[in-house]
Amino acid sequence: MEVETAVTERSAGQRQAARDLFHQREFMLLWGGQLLSQIGDQCLLIAAITLITNLSASPLAILVPAISIALPQLFFGLLGGVAADRWDRKWMMVISDVLRGLLVLAVLLVHTTAQLWILYLAAAGMALVGTFFYPARNATIPNLVPKGLLLTANGLIQGTYIIALIIGPMVAGVAVDLWGLQAAIIFDSGTFLVSAVTIISLRVPPLQNGTSDLAVRGSMWGDMRTGLTFIRHNRLLRRALYVAAVATLGIGSVVLLAIPHLRTQLGAGGLEYGGAMSVLGIGSVIGGLIATRLSRRLSTNSIVGGMLIAAGVAVIVFAYTRSYAVVLVSVMALGMCIVIARGALDTITQALAPDEVRGRAQAAVSLIVTAGTALAEGFSALMGHFLGVQTMFVVAGAITVAAGAAAIYALREVAHLGHVGLR
Repeated sequence: MEVETAVTERSAGQRQAARDLFHQREFMLLWGGQLLSQIGDQCLLIAAITLITNLSASPLAILVPAISIALPQLFFGLLGGVAADRWDRKWMMVISDVLRGLLVLAVLLVHTTAQLWILYLAAAGMALVGTFFYPARNATIPNLVPKGLLLTANGLIQGTYIIALIIGPMVAGVAVDLWGLQAAIIFDSGTFLVSAVTIISLRVPPLQNGTSDLAVRGSMWGDMRTGLTFIRHNRLLRRALYVAAVATLGIGSVVLLAIPHLRTQLGAGGLEYGGAMSVLGIGSVIGGLIATRLSRRLSTNSIVGGMLIAAGVAVIVFAYTRSYAVVLVSVMALGMCIVIARGALDTITQALAPDEVRGRAQAAVSLIVTAGTALAEGFSALMGHFLGVQTMFVVAGAITVAAGAAAIYALREVAHLGHVGLR
């Protein structure tokens, strides 16, 4: 009876912990604004691709904006982290949202092929401003929620992208059909402004940036070197970044090849792909909601490693199955595992970096994910052409499994760090 009582109490405590997050006013405001903004971004993506394809038949017309988005993140991402440790993070986010809301309106000026450069510049400008927004946002999250809810909070933040990936195209499709491309662009601009308003209403504790050697006080470049030196000398943080890099190489390979694989393997069309994306979103939401429960039962390294191994297995199953039902199960598992693993890695990097250097640490995470995704997508597209899509899925799954196995060993000391907030 005592065992049953203990189990019942623990389960009730886990459910209460998950509910507690939804009563955290500051985080829920941030999360709601981010979800709406991400949906708006997906609307913009659909509108931009439609606009480009209407004006130009050249594949380079699609490639150029992708490069325009990636390059600012690669070259200026670390400076965004310095700014997040130097200035008020709340107002950095507000100003970034307002600027992006204005920049996106420039796309309304594009009417001919000769004017596409406006779209490219707008995309680059929004990406550049985003390098200042995301380190500030991720560095702020630990100051908005109790440590015990940090993993769940990060899981929900990670899940916003996948939820938006499902809802955004539907909203864009309706808006474009009823009111034209301009409506989707204006909607995205409006979501940035709504996000800015929600952030203004947040009560964010002041940045802890006192007399520490890590505090920003010199030049931007000097403070960036200080942040990189901290990361290089923090063995656990460095290992967490290595794991994130390898995992990104594996998972990133899947994105571009999913549609051609489903078409070749199952003869699936847009309806089936849309169904798979919906299930991916459901899995991501489940992952965000059960993260706290897992954190109370498993060590941190087991969560990261186990979820990455399961994600890798799901990718390999996806590669070989000829059953659409199995595809849906594997995709749901993939969404759940990615959100939990990425949320746990974010939690580790946030906890291992003091507040005064947390922006620079989060900028390093964003840079690794951006560079890893770009490298994985380019490599998978090239090798998929020569080796076949199915083979590339198996390679991607194997890389992800290897990252998970490495995480269990390399991050084993994190399981005993009480301040990480996962135990």
